[in-house]
Amino acid sequence: MTVPESRSFTDTPQFKVMRMVVGAANPFVKRLLASRFAGPLARNVMLLRFRGRRSGTTFTTPVGYVREGDQVIVVTSPSYKWWHNVIGGAAVQVRLEGRWHDAKALLLTPDDDAYDDAVALQVTKRGPGMLRGFGIPVTDDGRVPTEARATAPTKAHIVRIDLIPAAP
Repeated sequence: MTVPESRSFTDTPQFKVMRMVVGAANPFVKRLLASRFAGPLARNVMLLRFRGRRSGTTFTTPVGYVREGDQVIVVTSPSYKWWHNVIGGAAVQVRLEGRWHDAKALLLTPDDDAYDDAVALQVTKRGPGMLRGFGIPVTDDGRVPTEARATAPTKAHIVRIDLIPAAP
């Protein structure tokens, strides 16, 4: 089944405005998510803490996510730069359910065995609209058609975060 390619939302003036609004709101969102008052927001947005690969500085940023067990999937625009720090895998921390968890993050590409499962989980939990909004054609069952796989990473990045079980 061929899915028609659509324009990426990240290529629109509306995305640039949204990015400025999100940037202005991030300090408030970070404080809220770090508090006990995160409530419904924390079901869709978490804090991601990582170390800069060049600077070694620790950064914390709010990101949208879906979760299945110990696996968390984050879809982000290539225009954001935090994902550079998890290329090849990186130790990170995520704030879920009111506490910090150690985890390992990895930027997935369409060549990775886990890519299709990550896309399918995103579609199962949130529907195909988000990926389609990024301009990635995706079937209703969560597959990126073969002809769209080469350009998918230029439109959205998929990061898999594996939670590390806490020591007993």
